[in-house]
Amino acid sequence: MRNARAGMAALTAALMLAMLAPPHTPAFADEPNPTLAERQAAQNRVTVAKRAVASLQARAEHAVEVYNGQLSKARKAAKASQAAENRATAARAVHRKAAGFADQARVQADTATALALAAANGRDQARAEANHSQYTLDTMAAGAFRGEGQLGMFSQLLLADDPIELANGHNLINRVGNYQRRIIVRLHTARDQAVRTSARASRAQDTAALAAGRASRALAAAELTRTSAEHANHAAAVAAQTTHRALDSAHRAKAHATAMVARAEKVLHRAARTAASLELAAAAARRAAANVPTTTAPNDAARTAIRWAFEEIGVPYSWGGGDESGPTRGFAQGANTVGFDCSGLTLFIYAKAGISLDHYTGSQWHQGKRISSRQDLLPGDLMFFAYDKTNASTIHHVGIYLGKGRMIEAPYTGEVVRVAPASRDDFIGATRPWA
Repeated sequence: MRNARAGMAALTAALMLAMLAPPHTPAFADEPNPTLAERQAAQNRVTVAKRAVASLQARAEHAVEVYNGQLSKARKAAKASQAAENRATAARAVHRKAAGFADQARVQADTATALALAAANGRDQARAEANHSQYTLDTMAAGAFRGEGQLGMFSQLLLADDPIELANGHNLINRVGNYQRRIIVRLHTARDQAVRTSARASRAQDTAALAAGRASRALAAAELTRTSAEHANHAAAVAAQTTHRALDSAHRAKAHATAMVARAEKVLHRAARTAASLELAAAAARRAAANVPTTTAPNDAARTAIRWAFEEIGVPYSWGGGDESGPTRGFAQGANTVGFDCSGLTLFIYAKAGISLDHYTGSQWHQGKRISSRQDLLPGDLMFFAYDKTNASTIHHVGIYLGKGRMIEAPYTGEVVRVAPASRDDFIGATRPWA
């Protein structure tokens, strides 16, 4: 009985609670449909978000292109520095050789001058000897004319009546004649010697003058090579400083680009595609490219570039990737991906056409004939895109025009080289590399 009363009390309490409770509502009520204004506001928010993401991606790509440009400058500066150092080394070697020639020329000039002085002394001595012999002969002749001296005495002896004196006179005349002959011979010998030593002295002086001239020219050449070596050393030092600054700028640009790429990835909330998904994207890109209508390129260079661009369809995008030989590893999230970035792709395909381009959109923008209007584009032209179409320094992307409103591009991380519409609204202009 007690249990029955307890059960009745519980039932009564439950009924009372049911009577006091609010009306029942379904657990999952249908949400009201959004109004047209709400849908438009949501669409606007999506559009703004997409634009913000695209802008950030463009700025990250521009940062990478700036790094590519600084790296290109650093490589050129390094080559210029090495060439300047080579020129300085060669100039120093030439200076050492010229200084050696100058030293030899100075020694030769000194030797020639000493020989010229010795020859001049010999000439002066020979002339003095000849003059002395001539003076002696002249004195004897004058004495004979006046009846003085030995010849005057000879004439008196020859007129003597005493046979002994006459004989003595003949003997004396013979001795005097012999003496005079010796004087005359010595005079002729002295004159001949004077002529020969004068000729030797003249030749020695000419030789000394030539040697002095060679020495002077060698010294002047040595001075020029010394100056050239100094200038070459200075140029090498300046080139080395330029290389250091360029490498420093490249490192800073790379750090900025890496930060921008990381920021873009964080905002996009998109990881790099897996190898399987990239292969699927590559297959889709190749299928799409197979259906692209063909157009006639204007020349062999453009045809070659376009053909190689189609060959690279499906190659993954890689920050900083690509060179003249093909796809390479890049940096940042491209460090583990063998592929191309946008300017690496155009660099490669035109290298195949024999046209050298820098791995930098900023340089490629200045290489070739400038095309300003889409209506003037020809297949093979390079199309450039900037986030500020009034400022070429903001160029961040490049593709190769195919014609009929299509282009081939290496777009961004997670994508592959593909055919894409060429109708982007950030088009700033184009160039014609072969023109």
